[in-house]
Amino acid sequence: MSETVVFYIVIGILAAYVIGMVPLMYSYISEVKKKQAAYSSQNEMYEKMSFESEQAHFSVQGNILNTPSLLIATLIYKLRHRKGNHLNV
Repeated sequence: MSETVVFYIVIGILAAYVIGMVPLMYSYISEVKKKQAAYSSQNEMYEKMSFESEQAHFSVQGNILNTPSLLIATLIYKLRHRKGNHLNV
C-alpha cells in the first residue's frame, strides 16, 4: 500500500471516532451540567465527587482524541440550551 492510502485510512478512522463520540460527549456534558446545578460552585462539585467519578471525568477530559468531539458536543449543547431558544429538545 502506498503512504497516501494509509494516510486516508487513518484519517477516516479518526473522523469516524470523532463523529461516533459526539453523542456520547453530548450526554456527558448534559449530565455534568445537571450535577453542577445541584452545587453552588464547580469546586464544591469536584470535592463531593467520588474517586471513581473523578477519575472517569479526568480521563474523558484528558484524552486528546476526545477534544474535537468534546468541542463539537459543547457547541451543540450551547446552541440547544441558550436562553430564548425555542428549539430545546
